[in-house]
Amino acid sequence: MAASVSVIVPFYGTSQIQRLELVAKSILSQEGVNVDFVVAGLDNTPRISHISDLLKHPRESIPNIVRTGGIINNRLRLAKGEFIYVTDADVLLPNQHYLERLVQESVANEVSLKRPPMRRLLIQDFDWFYSEVSLKGLENSVASLDNSQEYIVKPRETEKPTRIFPKFESGRQKVFIASESDFQKYVSDERNRGLEPQYFNQDRHCGAVFATKDSIERIGGYHERFISWGVWDADIQWKLENQTGMKLIPNREEFTVIHLDHEKGYFSKPKWEHDKKLQEKRRALGFEKCVEKDKRAYLGEENDK
Repeated sequence: MAASVSVIVPFYGTSQIQRLELVAKSILSQEGVNVDFVVAGLDNTPRISHISDLLKHPRESIPNIVRTGGIINNRLRLAKGEFIYVTDADVLLPNQHYLERLVQESVANEVSLKRPPMRRLLIQDFDWFYSEVSLKGLENSVASLDNSQEYIVKPRETEKPTRIFPKFESGRQKVFIASESDFQKYVSDERNRGLEPQYFNQDRHCGAVFATKDSIERIGGYHERFISWGVWDADIQWKLENQTGMKLIPNREEFTVIHLDHEKGYFSKPKWEHDKKLQEKRRALGFEKCVEKDKRAYLGEENDK
């Protein structure tokens, strides 16, 4: 019997609706598993069983503070799947057996999984790719992409200048990639120092989490007091690593996802710094006490502050 996977996608605002439309197509075309697709928005979003359902329910505008952990937890409580995959509204799953392979990898190794390898579709190529999907369908359009250049996908017979920056950080080798145009914007103004996430992407999808629903609920779901991005996901990965064990999704083509690039002017350095300080406090508090607090909040027994 095929495994059941609830795919939870946080989404705010309407500016990226075309990207979410393509992501939804890639999720709904998954084979070998039963997919329960839920857009975790700010309103009462229904489950999505067909792409037309998605287009009937535009999202509200993003507020100044979004507690993504709480939004995900609201959908997690109602999720039908034995497994949970949390991803983003701009990350395409090009392999139609991607979720099936995640199930197999997780079960075989008895661990949760995180951070698949990722290529980028640069922002200047998105309109072309969206039109290709409209004309040829998703599967044919993905097959026509050129993967010959490191860390990106592109139209065939084109060259896309990029800058690649390897960096050893947090105990592992990471790679950061910038398009040439983004890199030139970054170096053109000293005020951009500290705003690197606006210009550089990693070679892995850092926010992706794959685990059983039971294992996520046993650690109290996502912590709900983070107000930015890039930390709430690292926090639950830290908790899962301490509970069930967790490993990187293998760096193989079958597990490679595609980031649909877009402007990232929403990045806020003060929010990022707030979340990093909260992360430090939680690590100092320790895994067991954090889980205890998060479980009470998840169960509605207290308002975690």
